[in-house]
Amino acid sequence: MTSRLRTWAKRVIPEKYRLARYEWNEALRYYPELVLSLGTRFECPFCGWHFRRLRSAGFEYPVLTEKQVVGGSWHLDDVCPRCMANARERLVYFYLKQNTPVFKERLRLLHIAPEPHLERVLRQLPQILYITGDLAARSVDVRVDIMFLPFPDESFDLIICNHVLEHVFDDRVGMSELRRVLRTDRPALLQVPIARAIEETVEDPTASTDADRIRLFGQRDHVRLYAAGDYIERLERAGFCVQLSNAKDCLGEGTVRRYALIREEPVFCCRSTPRHMPRGEPS
Repeated sequence: MTSRLRTWAKRVIPEKYRLARYEWNEALRYYPELVLSLGTRFECPFCGWHFRRLRSAGFEYPVLTEKQVVGGSWHLDDVCPRCMANARERLVYFYLKQNTPVFKERLRLLHIAPEPHLERVLRQLPQILYITGDLAARSVDVRVDIMFLPFPDESFDLIICNHVLEHVFDDRVGMSELRRVLRTDRPALLQVPIARAIEETVEDPTASTDADRIRLFGQRDHVRLYAAGDYIERLERAGFCVQLSNAKDCLGEGTVRRYALIREEPVFCCRSTPRHMPRGEPS
């Protein structure tokens, strides 16, 4: 009966009104939860507030547990109760701060599917030329398909592409395009969810429904579930040299604890290799 009522409601009630209930629920819970979350355990680098706990977030689909997926599974202390920045956004911020020259040098930066709080910080840096791109979002600088980037070769000194490639139909083409527009020996942060319990990436082009993709990949708009080794191999074939670490080793235990990062989240520190010399070929 419940299923029939939901189907009927979807047919009869316009989507904007159906979604409004989530906005009302969010508005009603915001201030009580904000007050109850205040404390000294965690700090948000974007809004500067301090909390004893953050909001939990993520999914609990069986495949995420079975495959031990990091970067999509349900996670305690993930979302800032005040500004709503999440753990993956904080991870990128601290990676940029500690491992790239973005806050110090003049450079051109391409940010694919920009996270709002990180975008606000980067746009305020006077020494960088900051360009955002996305296929669907209207607020970006350039509407782009990652498989057909509208930029000349070697246009950028740094690329951020955080949890995007798992959505891309042909990720190998997307990786090659990212390498093409990145200057040689320059860094790129190319994060994706990683399944620690598998050795081969899971893909199925016939999985076209929400239910199929949730069952196989753990999210309705994902088209694959990456294994770390295979993901690195794809990046290397596209022309990147990849150094794999995790948040704790890359950023330090103190940063992970203070800013509620996912300790075991893989960090793919990528650098572009010369395009005229395939990786591994002697000069």
